[in-house]
Amino acid sequence: MTKSADREQASPSSFPPAYVFEGPALVAIRTRTTDQPKYVDTRLPIWTWYDGGLAMTIDWAELHLNPDIMQIAKAFVVYALEKYAPVTAFKASGVFGRLAESEISRKFPWTRQEVVTIVSAWKKSRESIIFFRTFYRWALGRGILGFDKETYLALKEIKTNRVDPYERIFLSQSGLALDEEIRLLKRIERDLSSDSWEEFQLNIILHLGFELAPRSIQFHSLDVTDFEFIESADHEKYYTLWLPMAKKVGQRRPERRPRKITTRLGEKISRHVLEIQRRFGSDCGPLFVNPCGRRLSVIEIGSGLKHELGEAGIDRPNQVTMLLRHHLGQGLADQGTPADMIAELLGHNSTVAARAYVTATPNIARVKEKALGKSPAYQRIMRSLLTGEIVQRRDTAPERAVRGVIDTQYIGDIGACALPVHTHCPYNPIYACYTCKKFHPFADGRHEQVKDALQREAQRFIDMAELAGDLIHNRPLAQHQTTILAVSATIERCRQQNEDAADDSV
Repeated sequence: MTKSADREQASPSSFPPAYVFEGPALVAIRTRTTDQPKYVDTRLPIWTWYDGGLAMTIDWAELHLNPDIMQIAKAFVVYALEKYAPVTAFKASGVFGRLAESEISRKFPWTRQEVVTIVSAWKKSRESIIFFRTFYRWALGRGILGFDKETYLALKEIKTNRVDPYERIFLSQSGLALDEEIRLLKRIERDLSSDSWEEFQLNIILHLGFELAPRSIQFHSLDVTDFEFIESADHEKYYTLWLPMAKKVGQRRPERRPRKITTRLGEKISRHVLEIQRRFGSDCGPLFVNPCGRRLSVIEIGSGLKHELGEAGIDRPNQVTMLLRHHLGQGLADQGTPADMIAELLGHNSTVAARAYVTATPNIARVKEKALGKSPAYQRIMRSLLTGEIVQRRDTAPERAVRGVIDTQYIGDIGACALPVHTHCPYNPIYACYTCKKFHPFADGRHEQVKDALQREAQRFIDMAELAGDLIHNRPLAQHQTTILAVSATIERCRQQNEDAADDSV
């Protein structure tokens, strides 16, 4: 049905007055460096801004949208540029490209069914659904006509394809093997006899990646002034790098935190600074530059690191800086470093990811579990802190079995409740059971299934908290962390009891 036909069926009062974008001519963005544009000119037909040395553009003329929606979209992108990091604002603007390809691109206002139908078809693009929902909520909150609460609530009901459980955190701890670390160190410490300062620069980036594991955007943002050293009275030199934080929410300019580096790396950077200032002038600001003296982009840094890792015999095509970050985080955890310190060193907003290094198959944890698991005193402590006695499924009355739903998944066969049969438990089944003494886990219960479901649900909390900028004070997420640890302890207790039973039967 055409737009004109729609209007013939509706009264003129049902159509809101045209929205007019009256935003600022220049929008200040959250720049990471001083040598990139700080403003977006909204008077131009093409809006351009930069992040990580990469240009991001919106060509409004290429977006075939209803004129009213075009004006509203511009206002939303201005809001996103002021609120989010440049790359996040660009991702948010991408929803209008999807909208321009839809059947409702030329019409406005939309019916609830039209919106739900179009957005539901985007299920493979979880990001598009989230940002469209954010756009709709933003317009609704500003009282823009054509947006209603009922449609927004319907949008919230649309299910998205979730990421794999803890894909970015718990299941991605793939650090370097021992032989790979040895080859990497040989690559770092090799004798650079050639006169190629570019090769020397790549060696510094690799060395810095091994010591501090910055993200690509942190490498990109480093300036010469971020490097400093102090010489003591006895001529000892101490080197510091003021590393820009990449994911600190709500900051217009990235905070810089001091990080001590080794003397060997400090000496390399000192030589490097002198060389680039000789080549490109004493006012050269970036620490890492291309042959023309311009700051290396995140793409160039990633390619350089990938080349260095390949030369060291480390073939991980889909991991570069993240591989080094996982290796550093896991190495710190294996040495007993607390989660809050790991989070600080890696620049995380919360301890969620850091705790993954401590709990998700760290070597030191396996050693401790094996040692403590044999201790009767440890077993008594764990029993008193967590659940009741471990029991066999066959010895339990069916009406006492615990069942429940986690992450929309029905889960049973995990244990029995010691409360009287007709007593109503005031707590949420399964979520509260693993920290309740009335709960008796089955020795062969589906505790791994519970842990997986909790991790999937916790990941959704992480995703939502990241969008809201509130990872630190997220109580549901903290509760999930505690429950996941309790389930892990129960799994270990059941494993130990099953092993002991098998030994007794021999």
